[in-house]
Amino acid sequence: MSKRHRHLISQPPLWLAHVASLRGANHTAILATAMDLYANEASELLEKGIGIADILLTLGLDNETLTAALIYPLLQAKHLPVEIIAERFGESISKLLHDILQMQSFTSLQNIEQRSHQQVENLRKMILAMITDVRTVLLVLAERLWQLYQAKSIDASLQKALAQESINLYAPLANRLGIWQIKWEMEDLCLRYLKPDVYNDIAKGLSIRRDEREAYIQTIKKTLTEVLQQEAIHEFQISGRVKHIYSIYNKMQRKNADLKQIYDITALRVLVSSIDDCYTVLSILQNHWPQLTEEFDDYITHPKANGYRSIHTVIIGSNQDYVEVQIRTHAMHQESELGVAAHWRYKEGVLQTANYEAKIALMRQVMAWQKDIVSTNETKTDKALSDLFADRVYVFTPTGDIVDLQQGATPLDFAYQIHSEVGHRCRGAKINGNIVPLTHSLQTGDRIEILTAKQANPSRDWMNPHLHYLKTARARAKVQHWFRIKDSIERTLTGREMLERELKKMGLNIRMDLQPIAEKLQYKTDEAMLAALAAGELRLAQIIHQIKPEEQAPLPLVNETSASIKPFSGVQILGINNLLTHIALCCKPLPGDAIIGYVTRNRGVSIHRRDCSNMPHIDGNNEERIISVNWGEQAKNAYPADLLIHVYDRAGLLRDITSLLSAEKMNVLGLQTQKHQDSAEVDIYLTIEIVDRQQLNRALDMLRHVPNVLDVRRR
Repeated sequence: MSKRHRHLISQPPLWLAHVASLRGANHTAILATAMDLYANEASELLEKGIGIADILLTLGLDNETLTAALIYPLLQAKHLPVEIIAERFGESISKLLHDILQMQSFTSLQNIEQRSHQQVENLRKMILAMITDVRTVLLVLAERLWQLYQAKSIDASLQKALAQESINLYAPLANRLGIWQIKWEMEDLCLRYLKPDVYNDIAKGLSIRRDEREAYIQTIKKTLTEVLQQEAIHEFQISGRVKHIYSIYNKMQRKNADLKQIYDITALRVLVSSIDDCYTVLSILQNHWPQLTEEFDDYITHPKANGYRSIHTVIIGSNQDYVEVQIRTHAMHQESELGVAAHWRYKEGVLQTANYEAKIALMRQVMAWQKDIVSTNETKTDKALSDLFADRVYVFTPTGDIVDLQQGATPLDFAYQIHSEVGHRCRGAKINGNIVPLTHSLQTGDRIEILTAKQANPSRDWMNPHLHYLKTARARAKVQHWFRIKDSIERTLTGREMLERELKKMGLNIRMDLQPIAEKLQYKTDEAMLAALAAGELRLAQIIHQIKPEEQAPLPLVNETSASIKPFSGVQILGINNLLTHIALCCKPLPGDAIIGYVTRNRGVSIHRRDCSNMPHIDGNNEERIISVNWGEQAKNAYPADLLIHVYDRAGLLRDITSLLSAEKMNVLGLQTQKHQDSAEVDIYLTIEIVDRQQLNRALDMLRHVPNVLDVRRR
């Protein structure tokens, strides 16, 4: 146990007096109760609780936060049941501790150094989005700083893992919220564990101790104050600081310089009322101290790209020590801390949206309100917190990556954010292991798994804003693009069928090259011309008129001796009339399928699909049984078709499928289901009556749009 806290444990009354922010006997009693809970517990838990509370005390936090800090180690070690916290300490402390545990469940990253910069950035945003009480993140940051203090006694590999996570995640959060004290201490400790040699070299290179440097700053500050008062600069504010080791290391890396070339180890900041006063202060500095001219920067006349404005100069003190002085107005300082030139933006090299920065600024204001949490500002604080990050949600992929989405986003929005093809093939979704509708609104922290079909087949319903399938404009645009391409292809096929039918009636060559004709009609491609024909933007006569005379030669007539064609039973048999035919049950061909006939011994001609696996092998003994057949143009018979529908089971699914087919006047001849073991997936074997392939394709397309249907195919 550290000497810093031992006296607090041995003398509880001194500790209670130490937390000077306590208000009233009730809060004192709460803290006393918290201390009593440690009577039979390990002293290291008490030391941790006091250590965290001690860090928060320097930030001016309220007594509830300090109480939560004291009892948090007991809750974390599961020595204190969650259900008694509200009863013993009140709802406010109970909720605060619950939020801390929830946040901690998302902040543990494995191999964080291997994560992409964007993934770590999304995790930072996710943590902030989960905050309903700003004290939560302050307590988490204080705990992490305490862990870094204690890490000096643990294994070196664990030290580095802890430091790596802290430098990538926690220190930037402290930076963005303006908690400089925690940020600086955390960064220095991380550098000490990650690069001990570098840390020690810089520490040794600083010739005087930190407290001596801080005393030197106070001397310079006092002298500068007297000088400015003598020069009649009445409204000014001077602050000083000693640059911490990690910041020195960063600047050495950035400038590729050694310690002797870093001139702002000791720095002062002068805030004045106007730009004229900025230059007056600069002139006074130049008159009283020597300047290091190569380190002078006027960011007021020439602001940085991010809008940062200030004057930077380096003076040489009486001990020949360099002191950086920053001169700016109060408004410039406010902009650099909270506005478009926020300090963390150029320190971290991350460009954020103005909306995100405004929320960070609001978070800092809320932190200031925490010092007066029980005053009339409480309502204002609660409302501000409820609005923070209300327009974003942060969710996990199955592999643990974080996706940033608009508030109200659905699993479909998530799928399209991952990849367009994942969105097009989406047929269902699981959130935290449970199947949910595609219209479900995602919540921060959800883990989402997308269920996909083999083929892309979005639904037009997805684009209907009243059905709430899609929230984001990006996802909606991707669906619209898919249908534009699909409709274009369908129009092209329809146009080609129209043209070929007309050419066939005229006895013209239907396989001619259409590109020259399209160019004559001022279309870039023949597909564009055919699509225009189907859309009614172009007439058949315009295309026929452009065909060259040599292209208008009629097609050769079929040799009448080789093919006497007469429709019978929906099939034309080349060279044979009035022969009994029947559809093979093994493959059940439909009009439009490529077919072939096989002469059976006593049942006439059996009609098979050409790719039927049950067709007899052609050899010298049965080759003469194979005959050529075609579908008759006038055939309107109904034919059976076998379908296989792969689905995720749900109530009412079979009803939806059969109702859809009934509405399309498609007769269901047979239905059978088979459930997969250890899964909610089901195979539905369906036999329906179909007139032709066009009707079959329409049936397949409609079935693919039924919710929870993953795949449909013809057997």
